[in-house]
Amino acid sequence: MKTTKLTIIFILFSTVSFACSCDWGGNFISTAKNADLVVLAKVVQHNFHLEKNGKTFSSLEEAVEETFKSEYDNETDFYESIDLEILEVIKGRETRKIIRIFASDGADCRSGVRNFETGKTYLFTPTLSKYSLTDMPNEKETDFFLWSCSETSIEYRADNNKVYGLIKGKSNAKKPIQYDYAKLLRKIT
Repeated sequence: MKTTKLTIIFILFSTVSFACSCDWGGNFISTAKNADLVVLAKVVQHNFHLEKNGKTFSSLEEAVEETFKSEYDNETDFYESIDLEILEVIKGRETRKIIRIFASDGADCRSGVRNFETGKTYLFTPTLSKYSLTDMPNEKETDFFLWSCSETSIEYRADNNKVYGLIKGKSNAKKPIQYDYAKLLRKIT
């Protein structure tokens, strides 16, 4: 009987998975006020990094095709990143014109990047990868990631000089709103 109980306890503890658990850290204005870096940037490319061989592809189809012609059991473990063209550094310091933001499956409290559309412009509050809890394939300490526990990005709409997203409010249950870009800049700088 003791052996059965110990076996069950061992199985329960050995199959525990670790996932990100955090309270909502705030809306975009709150996040941007506390961020080291805030940039206005255009998404110029999506990247897919294979975990097994470290190759990088600009389309998911190419990444999956590579896994099927490789010799590692057709596993399709990959990570995503996006390349951003910095249009304006709003707060902080960054001299590069192009930066890369890495994502993960969310277990390490990183935000995903799949929903950012190539060609669209957003405001980001990226964090240097050297402060991340994990490393992704091909990621350098000088790359960036977005925390998933607060609003770290909002869409910029150049046609009317507005931003759109969870910009203000005390709860992540709030609906996204449109907000004046110049007014936002005054609040976060």
